[in-house]
This record gives sequence, structure tokens and C-alpha cells, in this order.
Amino acid sequence: MKRLTIILYNSYDKTRWHEAHKRAIARAAPICYAFDCNLAIMEFPCSMEDIRNLKTTIGNSGEYLEKLIDKNRFFIVDKFLPQFGIPVASTSKPEEKKLVTAKDIAYILRKKPVGIYIGLGRHGLPKKIFDEVKYHLDITEKRISLETCTAIGCIPAVIHTYMMIL
Repeated sequence: MKRLTIILYNSYDKTRWHEAHKRAIARAAPICYAFDCNLAIMEFPCSMEDIRNLKTTIGNSGEYLEKLIDKNRFFIVDKFLPQFGIPVASTSKPEEKKLVTAKDIAYILRKKPVGIYIGLGRHGLPKKIFDEVKYHLDITEKRISLETCTAIGCIPAVIHTYMMIL
């Protein structure tokens, strides 16, 4: 089995390190740790020092973020890295020709790693991401838009469940 990377894409504010950035990372870390995913943040206005100094009550006071960092499973990036594998955009408005299901992703993960973008902020992912990725994933399969933190929880959980039963 290859590893899934959850990529939080900052479309919120690229110049200031906001509480919303910190909370999204703090919420994603235990999910990624629990479901054996990597966590990457893209276009975030922070450094690894900022991440290591993150103080939160979420995720057992940052314990799972520290564990991801210690296992080299947390990344701060400005572009999609080759080790993330096949790029996928999470969306409630997938293009039919790029549409995949969570079950499809589980099958792909048997052979190749997959990196799934999740947009942070009300603007979601930019058009350039949708154009560049190979696949679009609607985790609900019903074109229902989910709040960011709900998507952060659902995507790894559903894919992990399919991986366990395949």
C-alpha cells in the first residue's frame, strides 16, 4: 500500500499567519495520524518554526502534529511534490472526465501514492489546481459541498475504510 497525502491548500490569506491556518493544521494532524496519511500545507505563510511553536488545545495539544513531523510525514510546500504521487482535487463540482470515487482512490493506492488537495477558505481550490490534477474526487458522490474541516475528516476516513475492505 502506498501513502495518501492530504494537502491543505491555502486560498484564504497568503500574507498573514491567521488563526484559521493554525486551526486547520491542528485539526488535520490527528486525522492524518489516525488514518496513516501524510499532511502537507501549500501556500501557507509560515515556517517550520511557526509550526513547531503552534500552541493548540486541538489534537491533544499538538501531539499528533509533532508525531507527523518526527516521522517526516509533514511538509510545507509551494508546489506538488513528486513523492505525493497522483494529484487529486477534492470538490463537490467534479468534471465528469476526471471524476473518481473514494473506492477508485483506494485501488490506486495499492500501486501508487496519491495527494489530495483540500481548499482552505471560502474560495476553495483555484482553477489552476483543477486544471493540473489528474482526478477530481467528490467524497460524497452526491455533489454536496462540505465545510473544510468536515472534508478533512471524511476524505481520509472513507478512503481508509475502502482500503481496509479491498
